[in-house]
Amino acid sequence: MDENVTGTETDGTNGSAGPPAADVPDTRTRILECSRELFSRNSFSRVSLKDIANAAGVSAALVIKHFISKENLFEKTVDFSDSAAALFRGPFEQLGRTSITETLTAPDTSPHSTIRVLSVTDGGEGSLNAIGERIKSDLLTVLARRIATEAPHPQPSPELRAQSAMALLAGLSFMRRVGDTDFDSFTREELIDHYAAIVQSIVDGHE
Repeated sequence: MDENVTGTETDGTNGSAGPPAADVPDTRTRILECSRELFSRNSFSRVSLKDIANAAGVSAALVIKHFISKENLFEKTVDFSDSAAALFRGPFEQLGRTSITETLTAPDTSPHSTIRVLSVTDGGEGSLNAIGERIKSDLLTVLARRIATEAPHPQPSPELRAQSAMALLAGLSFMRRVGDTDFDSFTREELIDHYAAIVQSIVDGHE
């Protein structure tokens, strides 16, 4: 008998009834983790619900039961909190160098890379809005908070400085990803020294 979202919930590995209610969060988490991994290695259009279900060891019907659609599931996988932790760690006076070094050395296929996530999206308004909201909550807000409490100068606003710094980091990540020949002609240390000073001046601000 075909599985459907209204039938008995199964774990996708046999025909038995699904796990007890206490295990449902674990199932949902496993689906999210497997989806994030698949989307990090393939474009949105190349990942099917069946692929996700197989990776998570559940049925496609169970994926739909939890997340309604592939589009909705993709939006739920967007999470840049790990990126924020890596980009904005350490002393404030080293924030420029730390964030630039991370931008230039993080794996291209990192599932938490903003450029990687944008490159695999379907380009739909819902997906782009979801990415924008997570960039704001996971990255911009975190950086703006550090600027507000640790920057040596009061101007301009923490929000504007955070937006400016993130725009530069995202642009640098994009240039690295597309393999621009002029960009590749500089050594990594030259790029880090140059851009770290720019980012630090942005977050430090002025009187």
